Amino acid sequence: MTMFPANMPEMPAEMMGPVMDNPQGFADAMGSGMEAFSAAMEGGGGMEAAFEAFGEAAGPMMEEMGISPEVFEACGDMVGAAVGPAMMMADGDAGGADMGAMMMDAVDMMMPEGMTMPPEVGGAMMDMGTAMGDAGCGCHDVAGEMMAPPGEPGYPMPMDAAGDPVMVPGDPASVPAECVQAPPADGACADMGTMMPPEGGYDHPPMDPGMTMPEPMTMDMAMGDTGGMGAMADAMGGAPGDAGAAPMDAMDAAMGSAMDGAMDQGGAAGGDHGSLLESHEAGYSDEAVAAANEAEHDVDPSAGMG
Repeated sequence: MTMFPANMPEMPAEMMGPVMDNPQGFADAMGSGMEAFSAAMEGGGGMEAAFEAFGEAAGPMMEEMGISPEVFEACGDMVGAAVGPAMMMADGDAGGADMGAMMMDAVDMMMPEGMTMPPEVGGAMMDMGTAMGDAGCGCHDVAGEMMAPPGEPGYPMPMDAAGDPVMVPGDPASVPAECVQAPPADGACADMGTMMPPEGGYDHPPMDPGMTMPEPMTMDMAMGDTGGMGAMADAMGGAPGDAGAAPMDAMDAAMGSAMDGAMDQGGAAGGDHGSLLESHEAGYSDEAVAAANEAEHDVDPSAGMG
């Protein structure tokens, strides 16, 4: 038995466009990622190493579809904010099929209005949960990896007036009714036969004064969140600026350092180097291009002239 957050994020167009154009490509990328995940778990690397392996396998395939690392990372946080609470409220012994059903229902509930989840996507979500279970991952451990921890930006569930989490692991009745919703009556959890609320529902506590419920996570919120990143963020190498940041972030940082060095020596940031920065063919982010061009125009033309 479980419940989902009342404020579910909505899948952004940046993700849904490429996925709807090529749902099988998405499923293939997820499948390759989970093969790598399972192999890493079997090798004893632990869940963190397994998610890194997932990203190394799935990330490039997502990029080929037109899903940038930043979008993949943000959507991972959004999925985590949707399914993480459901996994945490479920029984800690819930198996892979249960986790797959929760992931499948979560993504279905995140679909924009009027848009139907492609069966390939639902199958990929079910397979991901099943593979996690087969790899020995506990339901509550996965939940903790997929959503921000209490007190961090992006934590998707209510906090009390003292700033403590309301949700009790394994207990859907611990959260006020206003903050949760049941799985879809015709969804994957319903098909499992053991994941739906009991007849008559749970005996939820009241919404106490001072209790807060966060707004649904958006793409902008996810991209601006550097704390408590979910499993997909870890898979893509961490938040911008982390030691294990994604290749594009590392490239941007390297280019920034190179430009700083050039300006310290009195050189301009233009020439062949500047022409690369003025073109997105080099793969630099918008922020890196803007910063580089601004720095180029701010260089003192008399520097280095003696």
